Amino acid sequence: MRKNRMFASLAVTALVVSSLVAATTGAHAATRTVTVWSPYQGGNLTMWDAAIKRIEAANPGLTVKSVGNIDMAKSLAAINAGNGPDISVSNGNGNLGWFCGTGAWQNLNTYIAGKNGIDMAATFNAASVSSSISNHVRCALPLYSEVFGFYYNKDLLSKAGFANPPKTTTELLTYSQKLTTFNADGSIKAAGFLPWAGYYGFDMDSMWLGQMFGAKWYGGDRSAAFSSDPKWAKAFNWQKDFIAKVYGGGDFEKGSKLLTKFVAARGGEWGTDHDFMTGRVAMKWDANWMAPMFCTGDDWTMADKCTAKVNFGITGFPVSPDNSAAYGSGVVGQGQMGISKGSKNVKDAWIVMKALATDTKLASAWDTANGAPSSLLAKAARPATYPAWYQPIYDITANPKSAYHTVKNTGEHLEESLLQNLMASWQAGDTPNIKSALADLAQKVDQIVSRNS
Repeated sequence: MRKNRMFASLAVTALVVSSLVAATTGAHAATRTVTVWSPYQGGNLTMWDAAIKRIEAANPGLTVKSVGNIDMAKSLAAINAGNGPDISVSNGNGNLGWFCGTGAWQNLNTYIAGKNGIDMAATFNAASVSSSISNHVRCALPLYSEVFGFYYNKDLLSKAGFANPPKTTTELLTYSQKLTTFNADGSIKAAGFLPWAGYYGFDMDSMWLGQMFGAKWYGGDRSAAFSSDPKWAKAFNWQKDFIAKVYGGGDFEKGSKLLTKFVAARGGEWGTDHDFMTGRVAMKWDANWMAPMFCTGDDWTMADKCTAKVNFGITGFPVSPDNSAAYGSGVVGQGQMGISKGSKNVKDAWIVMKALATDTKLASAWDTANGAPSSLLAKAARPATYPAWYQPIYDITANPKSAYHTVKNTGEHLEESLLQNLMASWQAGDTPNIKSALADLAQKVDQIVSRNS
């Protein structure tokens, strides 16, 4: 009798325990929630949320809360205050150091190398593999690419006797001399190319100049390389020589003054009076997302054929003769996302982030809508169909020499602003010695990085 009661008691206990376990498991499943903040709105948020629904369907018990229209500054502030999301998105590569350097985003090396990890080199293109690292720590996974290449007016080049775009900085100067025309009063009527900070450049002109010459932003000792890498001085001296020869008849001061007036009279940036569309400039640096506007004339809708009057081509940046191996490349950055340092559910956050980064359906839809190439190597990440005129953007993206510069924590990419300011001062003739100015810049950047470490 006692034995039976003991078994009965054990059975009741087992039943209670199993009920508690079931309740606990159910409660745990109910709390498997990952919050994702992104800057997306409208159709982009709809595509993003569709991908999130696919993740939930593939992971029963996992709930993903998507919040759109959250800018990077708000995300960073919330994370560092301890009330941020599990995952946040930065829509610009230059902000990576900001998130990584402050520790707002976690080191992902363990997760990437783990059982549910990613073979980065086999999954993403070279540019995105390198640009998701800050201070030798991979703290992000890449999304779509932002591509900066070289645009040229085919008709204007052909009229000047050029069958192909310039491949070297030497050719670029020669082309520009022939393509540039002047008014009767000596002012510039139409320009070949403008290596000029502040001319439709999104404050990235100095970065593009550095890419053409293969200049490094940081050295092997992790300090700023603006002074130690002689290619920076070479790039800036080429710019000054270009301004003098193309626009000043050999006189830099004259060329600088003429360009200052020419740039001040430029057409609007977002419509048919843009200088590139009117033929006021024959060649320029620009972003992939400007290409649809140049095609249609007034919006960014991807078109099968270009209907605007400008007949243009896209290719990689011309490069200095000693950097010829880099021809065909451009500056390529990515949207990035990371896991917040305060995430309470890192395991599930990694599942969600990995799935978003590798979702070829999302990548293809995003590219189709925005003309933003995926960072993924998989063919399925490309749109099923895309206009042939846009192929050069994919070629630049895939070029192994295409990259974004090495990013460290300088705040909201202050090193880019400081370099851009130097370029502006130099082209105006306000900086007499570029070598000492570059040394001063390197020191300032090192101090900022040290202060933020």
